[in-house]
Order: sequence, then structure tokens, then C-alpha cells
Amino acid sequence: MVLSTLTAALVVAYEVYKVLYRRKGLPPGPLLHPPFLGDGLYLGVGNPLRFLFARFKRYGSIFRIQMMGERIWLINDPLALRPILTDEKAEPFIPITTFKTLMGDDVILRAHAAGAHSSWRKVFLAAVAPKELASLVPRVLDIMHHHMAAWEADGKVHIYSAARAMGLDLSVDAIMQVKLPEGVDRGHFKKQVETFYDGLYALHSPLPGSAFSRALAAKAWLLETLQPGVRELHAEVMKKLDAVDGSIPAYAAQLLDQPSADEGPAAAGSKDPTVAQEAAAATSYPPSLAEKPSIPVAQILHRASTSRFELQEAALGLLHMLVGSGDTTRFALFNIWALVSRSPRVQDKIHQEQLQVIAQYGSELTYQVACHMPYLDATLKECMRILPASGGSMRRLLDDVRVGDYVLPKGDMVWYHAGLLHCTDPALWDGRTDYDVPPHMDWRHNFEHAFRPERWLGGEGEGARPRSYFTFGSGAHLCAGMNLVYLEIKLLLAMVLRKYRLRPECPDMLNGCRLFPFLVPAKGTDGVVLEPR
Repeated sequence: MVLSTLTAALVVAYEVYKVLYRRKGLPPGPLLHPPFLGDGLYLGVGNPLRFLFARFKRYGSIFRIQMMGERIWLINDPLALRPILTDEKAEPFIPITTFKTLMGDDVILRAHAAGAHSSWRKVFLAAVAPKELASLVPRVLDIMHHHMAAWEADGKVHIYSAARAMGLDLSVDAIMQVKLPEGVDRGHFKKQVETFYDGLYALHSPLPGSAFSRALAAKAWLLETLQPGVRELHAEVMKKLDAVDGSIPAYAAQLLDQPSADEGPAAAGSKDPTVAQEAAAATSYPPSLAEKPSIPVAQILHRASTSRFELQEAALGLLHMLVGSGDTTRFALFNIWALVSRSPRVQDKIHQEQLQVIAQYGSELTYQVACHMPYLDATLKECMRILPASGGSMRRLLDDVRVGDYVLPKGDMVWYHAGLLHCTDPALWDGRTDYDVPPHMDWRHNFEHAFRPERWLGGEGEGARPRSYFTFGSGAHLCAGMNLVYLEIKLLLAMVLRKYRLRPECPDMLNGCRLFPFLVPAKGTDGVVLEPR
């Protein structure tokens, strides 16, 4: 009797709930969520893609989930996303307390007034234009040769830790060329950056010794250490801004009228594995740097849009870039390595392409040569389609927004998940809902069919080319450093696969990975053997 009464009460409550939400014009979602963690529990312990695809099948392309006490509207319709991706309607938001605390309230790419975001983006894109990327390649290759020598000595590489170390070195020594005060050890600086990384997604615990408290201490030390090296550039940027009455768009326009930056120091081309780090350590920001597009200038320009633009803010801009470039590279590199090492067929096709490249252009790897590797390009895109380096993007609404038949209220969060958008790619998905994950995304049970770089090249028998590709965002918020990340990974894979086959020590490593918020292998399973060709 008690059970039947309780069941009836729940049914009535559910019907009332549905009526109320329909009346509010809000999208559907489950009646109950797990306490505290909410749906983050399902995302963290299971297969996030299977979970989200199940919700999509039940509720449609716009539905509600809940994480960490936040109501989130997941939108899986590219057309419906368009208003959400404008700075007038929404701003980037990350509902992770530790991340917000460490990075600052105005996280990386928040909405800015007076055209600051678009100005930053234009300057950054100019800093990673083809000529600038070409000048970066020698520094990148020096770092990669140094890492590869250690892998060759061991005969294998632990790809998760190696991706992290590679991403950090590339960020500090090649991309940002961080200048440190005399007496500061470069290795210690990098360890502090790693400690900062570790706190971004940690538990919000102020207890001494916790990952978060260590990250706070690392942040304070890093900002203090970065300030002397950026003081001159900060002063130059402030002077340039004062000359245009503080107008960021006007200053950006002046920068974009200047010729591109020249190639870096000649020492960057040395084969000595320590030269890239020594050259970076000796690099100073010349007075003219504030007159040319560069990544440091772009980052400082971004921080200049805040109301408290002091020297520490300039240092924070560089720290943001160390996180953005290092994290993106390490996540993308690990995911790509994990998939490619599992496919001898794809490795052999990349190797054959490299033999053709060597025959036509010689053995030296340059930016120009890297632009003539279509199968390797397709492989990187296919890896990022199946295992995106990020889970998409979350944004907080700045106003009420109509999305289809619903009006989402100001202040709520929306999320587009790259993997789910790839699941429902109209060029690849047949519309069936009788499987947990569509075959073109099911690398667990359908690897050979799912992982096909050939689909990006077209040709008879290869099917349609993918249309949904949200790994690096979309529209005005497409990752400005995407081509830089692709170039780094393309150079590394070309270098390695010219000489070696990759064989995972644990063939089912991917199946044992934690998948949310990013891919993490079980301890001791990420070893990949280098087998000489």
C-alpha cells in the first residue's frame, strides 16, 4: 500500500513537473539528478558519449543536464548554436571553482567591451600566420629532437606523460620563449607550471598540501617570476595604448599594418638539443616588439581590456597562454598518439606518404614541406573527430535567448559537446538510434570502421566527408591556435613514423581510459614501443 502510494505520488509529481517546464518554455530533461555532482557522476565514471547520446535520443537536440549544482542546457543543433556563439548573447564560462580561482574571474576569452575580443583575435591570428609558423619550426624541431633522443634510448615512450612534457616545453621554450630572471632555474619554472596545471581541475580544498593549495602557491611564484621579463613589453604596450586614448581596436589596427615578425635567432636552427632553451632564456622583448603582432603582444593586449591592467596582469596573460598552448597540445597529442598507435594500417600509409615527401622535397622538415602531407592532415582531423581534445565549450547567457521553440533564461549555462555533435553529423549518421554510439564514433567496438582518415580525402568508396567538426570550437570562437597545434603534432608524427612503427604495450589502453573531462589512461598502460622500420 505504501509503495503504491509513493509510486502514484511520484507519477503525479512528474506530470506536474512537465507541465511547469512546458509553461516556462524550457527544454526537457530528467526529473531527478544525482546530488552534488549531478550528471557529472555519469560523465566521470562511464562513457560520456554514450550517456549524452542516450539523452539526445530521449529528449532531442536541446536538453537539460546538471553538474556541480549548475543547470546546463546542452545544445546539439549547429543552427541553434549560432546566437549562443555571439559575444552579445553569451560569454565563455567554466563551472569549475578551482579553474576560475586560478585563472581569474575573467577566464581567458570572456566577452569584452569595445571590440577587445575581436581585436585580440586578429592580432593573435597574425602572430600565427604562415610566415610566423614557418619561423617557429626550427625551435619546435629542436625540442622534439631532444625528446625523441630520450625515447629512442628507452626504446619506447609513455605517451601520456610524454605528451604533457612535450606540450610544456613547446609552450615555454618555443611558443612563448619565456624570459626568466637571472638565477631562476628553467626546470624549476616548468615544474611550477605543472603544479599550476594540476590544480586547475582539482578538488577545491584549501588544506595544506592539496593540489589546489599547491597550485595557488605556484601561481603566486610564477606571476612574480614572469614580471621582470615582461616589464619592458608591458610599458611599451601601455605607451602605445595611451597614444590612441586606450582604444584596443585602434592599437590592434596599428599592429596589423606592420610587417610580419622576422625569423628568430639563427641559433634556433642548431641541432644541439639545449640550444632552443638557451636561446629562449636569452631572448628579450626588443622595443619594436610592441609594434608587431606576436603571441606575447596578443596576450598582453587581451589583459589590457581589464580595468586593472598592471604589470601582474601582463604576467597573468602569459601564464594564460602557457596553459592554453600547453594543455591543448598535450591533450591533442595524447589522443592522436593513442589512436594512431592502435592502427598499423594508418601508420603504414603515413610512412608511405613520408617516403614520397622525402623523394620530392628532401628529408628536411619545414613548414612548407609539412603543407604537402594530405594523408597525415586527414589522420589528425580524424583523430580529433573521434577523440576531441576538449569536451566542447560552455557559455553563460547574457540575455534571454530563443533557441528553437524554447527561451533560455539569462544567467543559465549552455554547453555544446564536440563529440555529440560529431555523433549526429548529417554526413555520417544514418539517423538510427538502436545503438549506444553511432558506428562512425564507436572506436571501442568498431575501431576499423570508425577510424578512417580516408573519409577526409574523398574518393570512391570512402563515403561522405564529415560536415560536423567542433573539436576546436566554431565561428568567431574557433581556436585561434588550432593551426599551430596541428603543425606541432604533424611535425612530431612525421619525424617518428619515418623511422618507427608504434606498438602499444597495452592494446586496450583506450578502453581503460577515464574519458571526462579529458582522456587519462590507467596508470602504467600508456607505454608505446618504438619498433625500427
